[in-house]
Amino acid sequence: MTAAPMLSELERDALAELGNIGIGKASTALGRMLDGLVTLSVPSVEMVPPDEVAGLLDRALAPPLVGVSERLGGLFAGCALLVFPQGGSLPLVRAALPPDVPADDVPELEDEVLAELGNVVLNSALALVANLLGEPVDTGLPVVVRGSGAEILRRCAVVAPAIMAEAGAGGAAVLFHIDLRTALPGGDGVVVGGRVVLLLDAGSAGTLQATLGRYIGRLVA
Repeated sequence: MTAAPMLSELERDALAELGNIGIGKASTALGRMLDGLVTLSVPSVEMVPPDEVAGLLDRALAPPLVGVSERLGGLFAGCALLVFPQGGSLPLVRAALPPDVPADDVPELEDEVLAELGNVVLNSALALVANLLGEPVDTGLPVVVRGSGAEILRRCAVVAPAIMAEAGAGGAAVLFHIDLRTALPGGDGVVVGGRVVLLLDAGSAGTLQATLGRYIGRLVA
């Protein structure tokens, strides 16, 4: 099993703060997009070796899972994921669609809506974090994938094969624990637990730690 970079308590706190701010920005973007029908909670955060991620996702969220995957470039090289239980996907899709869409039409629109939701969440959060860190972060097009944690992660190997081939050798995974809360007309609603996952190669894991150090330095200066 590979070892993730060791973060100091101050670095972990800074990462959690950045995640909090980034997910808050994503929640605001979703609120504008969906008239407040889906919001995101404040996350907790952990950094683990990449080879532990599949098991953590399966234990925390219970397969089958739905993941929205995007390639990462710029400051960080790797793959970004929004993952949640498949059973929670339809309430999210219903909240995103106009109320006059027939229920029978919802399943065939599911992947398109999930890709858009994932794109809004990941890009809003990453754009704000990049701005706070003063470094660019690029993302690719969103792709929806279903299955176990291992099957979700295999999609990252397709999205960024060279990066993921190196991720086990000194790479790291950052997991933000989130709750997606839906509120539908008529009072229906549900809380869907999920994870935002950043899978980083060894160079990007080191860059993250160094960038956190500079961010902390600016705060305490």
